[in-house]
Amino acid sequence: MTGDDVKDRVREIHDYRLTHGMLLKHVERHNDYLSTWDRLSRHISKQSAKHKQAPITSSTRPLAVSVLPTAFPRNHFEHARDLQTCFNELYIRLANNHTWLSEVRSPLLKHDAFLASLSRIYENVRSHGRRQNVVCGIFRSDYMLDAAQSCLKQVETNVFSASGFAHAQNVAKMHRHLRRAFDGHADPPENNNGNGIADMLAEADSIYRRQANQILGEVAAGLSETSHSAKLRKTCILMIVQPQNFNIADERPIEYALWDRGVSCYRCEWRDISSRTHLLDDGTLVFRPPTPQEPLEVSVVYYRAGYEAHEYDSRGSEARTTLEMSNAIKCPDIATHLTTCKTVQQALTRPRTLERFLPHDKVQMVRETFVEMHTFDIADCVLKANDDGGGHNVYRTDIPAFLAATAEEKWCTFTLMKLIRPPQSSGVLMTPDDIYRGTVVSELGVLGTCIWERKPNAEDLEVLRNDCAGWTLKTKPSNVDGMMLVKGLGAMDCPSLQQSFD
Repeated sequence: MTGDDVKDRVREIHDYRLTHGMLLKHVERHNDYLSTWDRLSRHISKQSAKHKQAPITSSTRPLAVSVLPTAFPRNHFEHARDLQTCFNELYIRLANNHTWLSEVRSPLLKHDAFLASLSRIYENVRSHGRRQNVVCGIFRSDYMLDAAQSCLKQVETNVFSASGFAHAQNVAKMHRHLRRAFDGHADPPENNNGNGIADMLAEADSIYRRQANQILGEVAAGLSETSHSAKLRKTCILMIVQPQNFNIADERPIEYALWDRGVSCYRCEWRDISSRTHLLDDGTLVFRPPTPQEPLEVSVVYYRAGYEAHEYDSRGSEARTTLEMSNAIKCPDIATHLTTCKTVQQALTRPRTLERFLPHDKVQMVRETFVEMHTFDIADCVLKANDDGGGHNVYRTDIPAFLAATAEEKWCTFTLMKLIRPPQSSGVLMTPDDIYRGTVVSELGVLGTCIWERKPNAEDLEVLRNDCAGWTLKTKPSNVDGMMLVKGLGAMDCPSLQQSFD
């Protein structure tokens, strides 16, 4: 591709990103974190302009994207999609096995404050008895190709507050448009992440409404003494989000898609859970929307926050417990949240573990994607913390210095994973500040959506929905460690499916 060809596409991409919300929002620090001088300056500014209406403005920066789709083998792309329902089933069953989860996490509780906070909530909810046995999940399994073995290797499975799906869908559509406009055909694979997520959440809302109406019918017939609300209020899906949120362009499209399906969806910031929700004696979770209307009954709690340790102070832990103890269907619940830590991923690599949770025909397919997670050749390793949310990995020769600065009793909270060595290909990436042309490597994410119901017997369950619903592709320069778009490490991409790498 010539320099002029790149310029033409870049010009088109600039406009496409702007007109399709492919943006990250700039956010201001919350007042709690402002310096004394900042507070004084704001007070003076407000006093001098107290009679003026301050303009409501916000600024954004563009999402980093690829200029061209990046080559990716078709057979591995399809295989990853085929695997997703297996991984959905695996993590559903892990979350339903109290004994195994306890065995895995118990040794870490003294040293991992975040995991301990989640575990206390889990045990509290479990001791009081679950009010809601239906759970739903939005999972993402991430893979890189292993160049030496020419196969997929799993980076991680994210089962809590997984993200990137709206961005990935927009980038896929952008590349289909660019291929039509510049090359006369559109061969990138379609991506309908948003529909897959919205359809699943809408189904969960429908399940909740059926449950509530059944209870009301039993009360009316005198068959139940349950004091559920005298009548079913209007329901809503409650999306729990972080304050000062830069990634609304990845969240809002899901919200809008639900409204388009006739399903009400409201956002509630993590810090506002206690003030905007109320738990009735019968377990009904009531939400007071910001609009002047009557309170709504929450059918589904969809978490896009709650994955960082600082969120679980006493107030945050109490708020999460309130949500978990409600009748609302959780996406996902606290038990499923516990399975997302890297220690679980490591435990699954142990002999005969997968056989406890999956049928024989699926075990080998899943095991083939696993990476060695107990080697100590640090030149070929990455150290992973249990923390979710990205940005916590330590690479190669930085590992000894990091461990030297970390109390030895906390070493057990990290997982040492063998680095995946993916094949390199040529790529063109467009960051907010520059155009990169050179060798790149990619990480494929596969979206899974699922709904399941726990049964009275301890480990029995029924899977109500289990789908592969879409994909993401992130690409970075081959010499960059880590993959985190919001920190400038990589770009959202779309695969150009090939028979194989040349």
